[in-house]
Amino acid sequence: MSAWRDDHYISLSEILLCIGKSLTDLQWYVKITEVAPEPGAEQLEALSPAAPLSIFQLLHLVTPGIQIIDGEITAKDESGKQRLLLRAVDSSSWDVETDLEHIVRALEDSYPELTHIE
Repeated sequence: MSAWRDDHYISLSEILLCIGKSLTDLQWYVKITEVAPEPGAEQLEALSPAAPLSIFQLLHLVTPGIQIIDGEITAKDESGKQRLLLRAVDSSSWDVETDLEHIVRALEDSYPELTHIE
């Protein structure tokens, strides 16, 4: 899906809030390659990709003003299985990989321009 809607950047926080409370039981791993220079960006860049975060810790770091240019945010369940991968691509799009239908439906409802790639 496009990371831009007209002149509005669709932030990671906006996507996470769209998906909703089903994310609270997952552990989040953040690997940022590049982020736009905004207040708080250095905290996001300093995260270890091996350090798990709760959804609340992640939302605290990814305020709506944070623009991720390149990076991956992975959510895993308690068994360590990857349930969701959000990939920022050149600040122009978000790739979303998941096998959870309720996440796909939530994204489709909020972002009708979403394109499915098999």
